[in-house]
Amino acid sequence: MTPWNMVGMAKIKGLDVIAITDHNAVLNAEDAMAAGREYGVEVIPGMEITSREEVHMLAYFYTLEDAVAAGEKVYAHLPAISNQPMLFGNQIIMRNGDTPSGTLDKLLINATDLSVDEVCELIRAHNGIPLPAHINRGSNGMIGALGLMPFLPEYPVVEVYKGVDCPSYATKGRFLLHSSDAHRLEDIQEQVFELPVEPSAKAVLDLIRTKSES
Repeated sequence: MTPWNMVGMAKIKGLDVIAITDHNAVLNAEDAMAAGREYGVEVIPGMEITSREEVHMLAYFYTLEDAVAAGEKVYAHLPAISNQPMLFGNQIIMRNGDTPSGTLDKLLINATDLSVDEVCELIRAHNGIPLPAHINRGSNGMIGALGLMPFLPEYPVVEVYKGVDCPSYATKGRFLLHSSDAHRLEDIQEQVFELPVEPSAKAVLDLIRTKSES
């Protein structure tokens, strides 16, 4: 799962716009965006941030600069627990066409010390859009982590995992996103659904922001 391989597979699968949302890190988005310009795939820089309640929150950004600034803050809120490459693999930063340029030392799969509300505040402070990830899947979905899905008007946009049932109350009145949530190249799906906008990162983000603020 290197940036250029991911974007190349997205191109093969016929995807127009994708989001790169590594766990608690954003430093591979730059190379992914470069690959997107080469392959004709729009890439949204983002993160999948783990709150202290173990909720996975997606963060989408308009610019790489905002994403990187937010990523630095998120990394600072991770516990000082080092990655163990023999167990979890190397956390490699790629640059210039999938060339390794360094590693991140802290274990990225840990939870930050930020609450869900504080995660959302951090994202918005960097002009980003926060939304709960795969609310209906496992202990890191909002339903599993909190025991229920907060009612509207909180979290008007959510990501729902299509492979698992989701309570109707949790999605009623909300704008739903679906993604492949791929951790391996073969998990990148062909077009799961489409949005009624032009195929650009800005148009997708503008729609999600509009739905988030409505």
